[in-house]
Amino acid sequence: MTNQKLRAAVIGCGLGASHGYAYTHAPEFELVAICDLKSEVIDAFFERSQLERGSVREYTDYQAMLAEEELDVVSVATPDDYHANPVCDASNAGIKGIFCEKPLTTNLKDADRMIEAIEHNGTKMSVDHTRSWVPIYQTVRQAVREGEIGNLTRIVAHMGGRRSMLFRNGTHLVDAVCYFAEADPVWVIAAHERGFEDYGIEYKGEGGKDPGLDPASTLIIEFDNGIRGIVNSAKMTPAIFEFDLLGPNGRYWVTDKHCTVWKTDRPEGSPQKAMLPQASGYADYFGDTLIPAVQELAMMIWNGAPSSSPARRARNTLEIMLGALISQSQDSTKIHLPLPRK
Repeated sequence: MTNQKLRAAVIGCGLGASHGYAYTHAPEFELVAICDLKSEVIDAFFERSQLERGSVREYTDYQAMLAEEELDVVSVATPDDYHANPVCDASNAGIKGIFCEKPLTTNLKDADRMIEAIEHNGTKMSVDHTRSWVPIYQTVRQAVREGEIGNLTRIVAHMGGRRSMLFRNGTHLVDAVCYFAEADPVWVIAAHERGFEDYGIEYKGEGGKDPGLDPASTLIIEFDNGIRGIVNSAKMTPAIFEFDLLGPNGRYWVTDKHCTVWKTDRPEGSPQKAMLPQASGYADYFGDTLIPAVQELAMMIWNGAPSSSPARRARNTLEIMLGALISQSQDSTKIHLPLPRK
């Protein structure tokens, strides 16, 4: 490698443990510092990231860390509603690359503030919608791009189990729909599961503490290229995470580990099983999937490579979910996007 290693740090050591693991296993980086307000969270970081205590410097004030460490890259893995300030402060401090946890944030005002900062400063940034870097999803998207099943028509996404949550885990599901659609959403309709009818129009950020506080929901999403996404999230069902991608010439059914393909002999004909895309699935260890994500961030910094999970798509994902809350509150009416800026 001709480039000097990038100096990396992690803000938020709970979810940030997987980021720390990824940086230490990617040859492009040197992890030099971590930051968290809680000492017990820092203690747990070393066990989860498989790092030796004393191998990185520890901070409780990320501003001090930014000032003292001459960093190139920062991960922001704080709770959902505390992403905006660290992202903006890191960008304004001259950090070259930021890897932010999902969802981007909890409201559009903060999302716009973050995007304005990184675009003004030229900061490279990706958002941890992890499946953006999983080879099986990348292979299927490339096949769709190449017209293997004709122009994509429908994306049907399923998530089941007690951790079926519109925001905490649902952000991965909704963002993957956006990942395959590759277009801006124009409207959304939503109906939450029973018991969440009166959830309200603000995401309360509670799903990480108790899945029972974050609603599962059924969404219909229309994109400006004509693709329609149907998102079905339901607790009290088997724990699944899968997508059905349909076009006039075939279908891809893809999960974190497998893909099945059907092709038709003519548009809207009878589908027959076809060859599978050859690609690996979701990594078993929690930090392994983030290694290609941070390696891509290095290429973004060094070579101007595009992000597989850019901030503007993450904003679309957030806007869909916030629109879903509004739709539910208005008896599942159609909510047009973009939402009015406040």
